[in-house]
Amino acid sequence: MKKLVLQFVIHQWDKSQLTEHHEQLRQALPDRYPMSNEVLALFNNKVLLDQLGDDVSGNRLRYQLIDNHLLIDRFHFDLDLQTVEFKPRLQADEPPILLAKLNEGWVQCQYQWRYRVDDGGFIYWRYEKIIVNACFIEKVNSTVFLDSPPDQCFKQRVSI
Repeated sequence: MKKLVLQFVIHQWDKSQLTEHHEQLRQALPDRYPMSNEVLALFNNKVLLDQLGDDVSGNRLRYQLIDNHLLIDRFHFDLDLQTVEFKPRLQADEPPILLAKLNEGWVQCQYQWRYRVDDGGFIYWRYEKIIVNACFIEKVNSTVFLDSPPDQCFKQRVSI
């Protein structure tokens, strides 16, 4: 069985980093990297998760496996059908959108959003850009996302 390989690249910033200069610095950052040495092997090695970038709160990514469906962030990966779905709004009555079947090559999904943070009596917006590189492979290759461009790229702006 092929393994699902996920690379989450997370960029976080606050209101003080909304200037054009800060935006240019964020745009200059790569959208894919070699797999790090801190890859997590999850669910009996069915899923390899590489998380890079910012995680100010320390628990940004949450995930669970239900009936061979990985739910992680706003994404649903079917480990049997090798598909990826995206949920633009986190409303229970809205189904996810099928993005792609990952039977060959890899895909890149990106979205931006913001959320309210209440930290030590201070309330502010935290902005995020999430980049997810995903593929199913037999043999793990640390440069899987660097060896070729993505077969498909999805960019979304998420509703708050």
